Amino acid sequence: MSVQKALMFLAALRQDATLRSALHERQDEVGLDDLCAIALGQGLIFDAAHLQTAFRTDWALRALRQQRGLARPPG
Repeated sequence: MSVQKALMFLAALRQDATLRSALHERQDEVGLDDLCAIALGQGLIFDAAHLQTAFRTDWALRALRQQRGLARPPG
């Protein structure tokens, strides 16, 4: 369940320009635990290990869609 919450957070990062901009400004100062804390502020609870798994899953799905020539799903 926590990996699902982390995937939801990654999707929110792609959609929320304000959040994305704030993270870009901090760049190297943001670690996995910082991202987990930001997500907690949005009501999404997971740890760094779940975030890493979600990140790998997200990129694997992106690669699969690109390989098959599929468009990105809405949202």
